[in-house]
Amino acid sequence: MKQIDKVNDIQKLIKRQKAYQKGILVMTEKLFDIQNQIATLTLKELNKDRKKEKPSTDLLSAKDVCSMLEISQSTLYRMRMYDGFPFVKIEGRKSVMFNKKEIEEYMANLKKHKP
Repeated sequence: MKQIDKVNDIQKLIKRQKAYQKGILVMTEKLFDIQNQIATLTLKELNKDRKKEKPSTDLLSAKDVCSMLEISQSTLYRMRMYDGFPFVKIEGRKSVMFNKKEIEEYMANLKKHKP
């Protein structure tokens, strides 16, 4: 009988071991899911920060130039076509861009020549 008791005890221990291993596996899977969620949320936040940061460039759109000079789009077009207002045509794009430094120089020259 003692031999049977020992076998029963060993079987009980093996069952407990399997239960603990299953519990560890479940906890490991949950931990992995939590780590994935943290990584996903971190990437989302980093992308939000990148979107908020406007890349620093000296090129401005027509809309930006109009806001900066407080003029309309049509006035900007006339200045560009007839008054030599500086612009940059970028290959592959329909629209034109404007170099901020060139605009500042142009405006400074206008003020110098204006009586």
